Amino acid sequence: MIYHDYASIYDAIGQAAFAATLAERILAALPHRPRRVLDLACGTGAAAFVFAAAGLRTVGVDRSPQMLAFAHARARAAGFAVTLIEADLRALPSSPPAGPLLHQAALEPASFELITCLYDSLNYLTVDHELAQVLTSASYLLKPGGHLFFDLNTEHEFKTWTESDQVVYDDQGILVYNRLNYDPDRRLATGHIGWFVRDDTGRWWPGSETHTERAWSDNDVEAALAAAGLTLVTRRTPRWELAPADAPRIVYHACKR
Repeated sequence: MIYHDYASIYDAIGQAAFAATLAERILAALPHRPRRVLDLACGTGAAAFVFAAAGLRTVGVDRSPQMLAFAHARARAAGFAVTLIEADLRALPSSPPAGPLLHQAALEPASFELITCLYDSLNYLTVDHELAQVLTSASYLLKPGGHLFFDLNTEHEFKTWTESDQVVYDDQGILVYNRLNYDPDRRLATGHIGWFVRDDTGRWWPGSETHTERAWSDNDVEAALAAAGLTLVTRRTPRWELAPADAPRIVYHACKR
């Protein structure tokens, strides 16, 4: 399972900073401060804790128990009352359930003014119907007039992955490298993440995971949003500029009609 062993070095190599910065920009862009926020694929809690620090009632959902363990530890250390739920995004409710659901009290329909899903988490949905499925769940959980933000790696980014090797971190006794590839026919990008961590004795310990992401086009996104009853507001870069046609990553902002 991805984000299992990798969870132990995720924060140490600075990956949490991207989602935290996006969360700050999202809050600054909203016309009104939300009261209740849901952060999907929350990982170790980077974005969720930005929302909690702003005084918002925050719920985080992630399918990796290892990532959530670090999120729980960070929440306790910071004194944040964040509700953290282990669940797959594809299993979230999208219509009234026939019976009681696990975490039903925390995931009531139309109970969030803001939902986020950051750091290309939706790229991990690789089957045709899954993007619309998750966006429909988000719409079900959003209040009317509520806001949804998510970012995606685009095909312009994935086309640079063809047989590409890169060192992404080398400091403080941790070395991380990626071996990247992209199959345009299947629109699937593969990243083999490898790392070495040096212990107190000076011995290096290896680890690796293989992550697969799908290239979702603008047309895919707009169709999935429409099917979910959501309206696209704007497309931006992570620096919060309007996204050009060839942007490697797009932050989508949608609202519930």
